[in-house]
Amino acid sequence: MFWLFLAAIGAWFYFGDPPKDVANQFWKNDAAPWETVDAYYYPNRNDLSQHQKMTGLSSVEDCRNWVRSVAARNGDSGVLRGDYECAIEVVDTFGGLFVYRVTTR
Repeated sequence: MFWLFLAAIGAWFYFGDPPKDVANQFWKNDAAPWETVDAYYYPNRNDLSQHQKMTGLSSVEDCRNWVRSVAARNGDSGVLRGDYECAIEVVDTFGGLFVYRVTTR
């Protein structure tokens, strides 16, 4: 039974993505300690082609703080005209697009 357990764990590491699986289980809407967060601020919520970005933040709270400071500098202290998202951990890329484990606000 012990060897079966070890084989299952080995298969999980070989075929799966243990850090992502653990993060999905315990940090559904926040960054796990080993993950980074990218912040995206859109000054005009009706035109998402224009944005400002900060990468490598350590938490969603750091993302929100950065967004609030950038929005305030743009005269949108309540983030009423703009919008934002906090993107947690790049898991794949597709051309010039990043695919994240999860995005949140």
